[in-house]
Amino acid sequence: MRWRIPNKRRQQMGLTDASIRRGSASLQIVLWTVWTLIVIAVGYVSWHADIVAQRPTNVLGLVIHCVVAGLIGLIIMMLIEMRVEPWRFIDDE
Repeated sequence: MRWRIPNKRRQQMGLTDASIRRGSASLQIVLWTVWTLIVIAVGYVSWHADIVAQRPTNVLGLVIHCVVAGLIGLIIMMLIEMRVEPWRFIDDE
């Protein structure tokens, strides 16, 4: 899927080539912070479940849960960013 914004529309939106490539740092900060907190929370819940059940800590399971949560989070982050700032995904030809 290609996102194209005509030059006239870019001028109306006040977008320059530099601002298109730069985007909003605050959105990325928020998304990466939320992603980090979610991965940490998944790791904590997995570890806490083992501790409460008085089982030995399952390090492999902990790693698998965190990796899966991280990958799903990255996909969701990309989709949110594509919806909120589509001009950053313009195909320059």
